[in-house]
Amino acid sequence: MDGLPGRVQGLAFADPAAVGSWRSRWPVGALPHLAQRLDADSPANEFEAEVDVELLNIDATSFRQLCAQEGGRPEGIALAIERIVGERGKMHNPVTGSGGVLLGRLAGVGSRRGGEASLGERVVPLASLIATPLRLESVGPVDPRSPQVPVRGRAVVTGRMSLAPVPDDLPLEAVLTAIDVYPAASHTRALAGPGEHVLVIGAGHGGLAAAVAAREAVGTEGRVTVVDRDPRALLSARAVDPLAVTVEADATDPTGVAERMGTAGSGPAHLTVSCTTVPGCEGTAILLTRDDGTVLFFSTATSFSAAALGADALSARTRLVIPNGYTADRGGYLLDLLRRHPALLRAYSTS
Repeated sequence: MDGLPGRVQGLAFADPAAVGSWRSRWPVGALPHLAQRLDADSPANEFEAEVDVELLNIDATSFRQLCAQEGGRPEGIALAIERIVGERGKMHNPVTGSGGVLLGRLAGVGSRRGGEASLGERVVPLASLIATPLRLESVGPVDPRSPQVPVRGRAVVTGRMSLAPVPDDLPLEAVLTAIDVYPAASHTRALAGPGEHVLVIGAGHGGLAAAVAAREAVGTEGRVTVVDRDPRALLSARAVDPLAVTVEADATDPTGVAERMGTAGSGPAHLTVSCTTVPGCEGTAILLTRDDGTVLFFSTATSFSAAALGADALSARTRLVIPNGYTADRGGYLLDLLRRHPALLRAYSTS
């Protein structure tokens, strides 16, 4: 089992103490991301690490839902986060099923875990908050315009989770944003080819990462199309990729998007990357992708049953991909894109 994040070797890779299932209070024995409630209070075991938490980066779908639920009130959003973590032992939004990532300082490392970072160093676990045991002492102040929420608390990085040191040559806000969405760039780079057409649906942080990675993959001879209903988001897309074709349209309206794409001169894509924060965009992504193409559903708002059954209804042979939230580059590719693309860095540092 060489290469596992905690240097977990031999049969220990499936040990409940290593995979974190020993912390599942209900259902007992569930993997942490599937548990309804986690034990965030027990001391870390020999496979685990402890982090003194400073910031939560709530994922876009979840933060949007919390803001709507609380009418944009900062105090209400903070209380909602406290309530979820207090009830579940993790930041796992029961409405959206999603979480985000956290940042803090490494406070302890188990004797059977590798040295991924030094004690006291700022780190980001490379796993969703829905799988991370978390206890909070305080939340806020919350800015309804930003999903990055200051907190004080303790998190446990279980034995099969990776964590990464925070680089000191990039703004902290940008790094945390990047780590939350970095697989969008990694998977897009792996799936797009020179001269191809990549369609990105949703021009938030994940969509911008996918657009820049797509341009690097397809080159100047290829085409990158970005769809969003917010003209400000499309301005950001054109800033990070001046060659991109941008289409202002509602991604929940598949025929409407198709019509506007046709007007813009964009036909079906070889690769579509869905990065929306709203549900109901699965059919649009499939409809606008070639039959021999691929749809990458990088969106926590995705209904995978709707995607599969929607492909049936369209008699589409398009390959539908659920992307891993962890990739071999551990976020390094997107962090390098931030260093090489000032417009992308600005977008990640100011929103």
